Amino acid sequence: MGAQIDLSKAWLSRTYGDITAVFSWFNDQRALFLIPTLRARAPWFIVLEPVAHEWNDQDRDNFVPQLTGGQRRRLERLPKPVRDAFLADLQRSGLKLRATQACDVLGIEPSDMNVHRIISIVNDALPDLVRMPSAPAKEFRPGTFGHLELRADGQLMGGEEIRLEREGVAYG
Repeated sequence: MGAQIDLSKAWLSRTYGDITAVFSWFNDQRALFLIPTLRARAPWFIVLEPVAHEWNDQDRDNFVPQLTGGQRRRLERLPKPVRDAFLADLQRSGLKLRATQACDVLGIEPSDMNVHRIISIVNDALPDLVRMPSAPAKEFRPGTFGHLELRADGQLMGGEEIRLEREGVAYG
């Protein structure tokens, strides 16, 4: 199954120079889309809401993850080449690496200034990403197909118009 993206239902968008941050949904999950503003057909970088906490620049563990005491003891029991490879991978993980990858995807130079700019854009967007609705507002087809009434003992209790919900992306 392919990805389901419909930016026509975007909740919010902000432009940060040459990058536009769009708050929308990716496969029914809240997501932040980083899109190059000035280049058509350029790749996008997507930050999904379930992993957005990994971009928090106030959490030191997001820069270089720290090992717990138990993890350190288990690591000491591993053979030296495996331990060295694991520690090298750990050093290459973290927020700066994610931001560098975002720069590569977006087609901008991964300089320190651009890496920190991407981190700032995502951190600026985190509160809005959390506040955004969990699903886009329902869209209905124009017109109604009748009126539904609820009655009890002949008394009208409530009612609403019958409308069909739009499904999928509409083109044209």
